[in-house]
Amino acid sequence: LFQATGLGGQAVAGHDSSRVENMNKVTNRSILVRFNADVASSMQWNFRPHQPSVRVLPGETALAFYSAKNPTDKPIIGISTYNIIPYEAAMYFNKIQ
Repeated sequence: LFQATGLGGQAVAGHDSSRVENMNKVTNRSILVRFNADVASSMQWNFRPHQPSVRVLPGETALAFYSAKNPTDKPIIGISTYNIIPYEAAMYFNKIQ
């Protein structure tokens, strides 16, 4: 089970998609977004990003994918969260299911 959460796992309200859709691309400067996958030591999941990073232009939409596998014979419930540094950039990211 995954829930949409924000910085440090705090629940967030929906983003204003019209604001994002109307952003202009910045074509002279790209941003490198890096991905990691940390799992609590008590959780035996195999969890990893499909790609270590993606380079995007500001205002450009990009998707990132992760794989999660439960190697045990017992069901496990996990909650995905994300953190963004620098914090000022957080308003430009949106986690979707």
